[in-house]
Amino acid sequence: MEMFEVIPVCYCGNLAKLNTSWSNGNPGRRFFGCKKFGSGFRKPCQFFTWFDPPLTPRSRIVWFGLLK
Repeated sequence: MEMFEVIPVCYCGNLAKLNTSWSNGNPGRRFFGCKKFGSGFRKPCQFFTWFDPPLTPRSRIVWFGLLK
């Protein structure tokens, strides 16, 4: 498991933002991404790296139950 001691810098040169995924494939999993991502910039930075390890099958079931 990769743990960050410092906040990574994105391709824009800014500190990356810690986000939480709510996709069906990775619910509740945290990741670092550019703070400009999804904000309507014409050429968004594509920086992305997972902060949390992948969910176990049991964890996925629990997350989906909590989301309902």
